[in-house]
Amino acid sequence: MPMSVEKTDGTNGSPTGDAPAADPPDGASAGWAATRDVNLYWCGQTASAFGSVFTTIALPVVAVVHLNASAGAIGLISAAATAPILLLGFPAGALADRLAHPRRALILLDLICAAAVGVVALGLAAGAVSLLWLGLLCAIMGATSTLSMSVYFLHLRQLVGPDGIGGARARLQAGQYGAALVGRLLAGPAIALLGAAAALSVDVASYLLSAAALVTMRSTDLVPRGPAPSVLTSLRGAMAGLRLFTGDGFHRALGVFIVVPAAALAGVTALTGPFLLRVIHLPTAAYGSLFALSGLMGLSGSAVAGRVLAPGRDARRVLLGGFTAAMICSLLLPLSGGPLPLAAFCAAMGIGLPIFFGAIANVAVSSVLVASMSEETLGRAMAALQVCVATAGLVGALGSGVLGDWLGVRGALWAMGLLALGGIVLSLPPALRAARVAADVPEPEPAPV
Repeated sequence: MPMSVEKTDGTNGSPTGDAPAADPPDGASAGWAATRDVNLYWCGQTASAFGSVFTTIALPVVAVVHLNASAGAIGLISAAATAPILLLGFPAGALADRLAHPRRALILLDLICAAAVGVVALGLAAGAVSLLWLGLLCAIMGATSTLSMSVYFLHLRQLVGPDGIGGARARLQAGQYGAALVGRLLAGPAIALLGAAAALSVDVASYLLSAAALVTMRSTDLVPRGPAPSVLTSLRGAMAGLRLFTGDGFHRALGVFIVVPAAALAGVTALTGPFLLRVIHLPTAAYGSLFALSGLMGLSGSAVAGRVLAPGRDARRVLLGGFTAAMICSLLLPLSGGPLPLAAFCAAMGIGLPIFFGAIANVAVSSVLVASMSEETLGRAMAALQVCVATAGLVGALGSGVLGDWLGVRGALWAMGLLALGGIVLSLPPALRAARVAADVPEPEPAPV
């Protein structure tokens, strides 16, 4: 982790279309409805981010402490979250570009996630959960996120328009990081006192709140679509999203700056739990609170991004600098050692500072990519991005597990961080040259792929 047209299907602005049709709103009331819906979207995404932290904190604790999983097993569980994207990414992008009601799709995906997390919560309460259960949950969440990411940006563009993407994305991201900050402070003590099943129940409630926020929106979510293409045409269109990374020199360089950090992040994320719980011996009750600084850093990074990406600023340079700084700061995590307070502080900085710079880079990526795409091709392009990131994440997660069993957890973190930083440093000079060239060329009108 998270765009208005009047409906022409005879229903009102409600996603369900149950209420009687109303008169078309004037400009002022339409603007008010759009603002209200953006606020609801923010509330739903913030609630979902708060609940997701409880699952994110609980699953490593269950795997490491209760099921005694090895580094290799944890790598496989992490890979299970990205594998569905490789299978479903391109078809999901083509499907997103055919959805006439993206908000309804988001509601359905929220309900599926709530059901999946709820089943695992019940299994934990009954003592029946195994590593297979955790892998299946990660696979289901990965599959739903494959479609929701493309639909997320499509729906956001409906609410705020292409020119408002950067500011709205920064605001949504800030809310998500703020909610995650509070969630991380509460998740560890909640797991220690109430158990992992209770923590997952919080996530179930957050998905239901997100769905409720989407249901109560009043502006229409209708996207006018032409006749449905054939299956072959859809698959060709989905594959065409890969042209995003081959269109010019900057986009080719951008592929490196997205894929390399994605691989490193997946590997580091998979090993962070074993490193904190087994290597520096962090107590379970303090496990979640250690990530509180990362939530504050993400919130700060989102706020800084809104200022750094002011009109007239080159978002390309911002994202290159953000990703580079994030990779440098990630080396603080394997440096953690010594007395527990010092080790915990160093680890918190090694987790938080990359998130600070990554938050800035993520907003810049949204500004560079989403604003330059047509609405007809947005889903396919974002699906291509997901597939590339998922491929890198799968390699990173599996590689970290192998390295963890071979070099130990700390050694694997060093290897992942240094390899990623080396790739970024080597790619930075040509990427900056390409960004300078791209900044001198006027932006063309978005055209269908």
